[in-house]
Amino acid sequence: MASIKYMSLPDNYIYISHLGDNGKYLLLPTYPDQIADTMQSSFYATNALSRSAPVFTYSNSGPREIQINLLLHRDMMDDVNIGASNIELEPGEDYVDTLIKCLQAIAVPKYNLSNKAVEVPTVAIRFGNEIFIKGIVNNGVTVTYQKPILSNNKYSQVEVAFKVSETDPYDATSISKNGSFRGLTRAMKKGFGLK
Repeated sequence: MASIKYMSLPDNYIYISHLGDNGKYLLLPTYPDQIADTMQSSFYATNALSRSAPVFTYSNSGPREIQINLLLHRDMMDDVNIGASNIELEPGEDYVDTLIKCLQAIAVPKYNLSNKAVEVPTVAIRFGNEIFIKGIVNNGVTVTYQKPILSNNKYSQVEVAFKVSETDPYDATSISKNGSFRGLTRAMKKGFGLK
């Protein structure tokens, strides 16, 4: 497994937990044009006697969801991932092909044959020092291929779109402290070979 040093860790990466023993990660050489980070909450309104406004009772919050749309260039993906990613390429494939296969794989669960349980596939994705989310890919993965066509008969640009729904609960204090950059743990840093 290739290990990357803390100082060389790029701002953008994706980590997929249920592929391989230690998960798989790819570096992303791009920022989305925009990221929508949504967190919903639900309160019930009860109209009480002798009040001009209802009494609100908390029901639930979340899940936090982020819609990701990435436009990937094959040459750039290869340049940043060679010697850095822990994914081995299949013959004739590049890191864009591999990312697409990994994302399509996290749209379905992994089955643990020993106890017949379903392991929910999780993904962690980071963009700079502002956005980090760990959760599940919800509502599928869309891949759009764009011209020009390269000499190996592959599209040079590929757009990948998916939504991540946060699975770990956070309280008001931790959210007010970390905002949209919550969830990056020491264990995850250790998995990347970081301090």
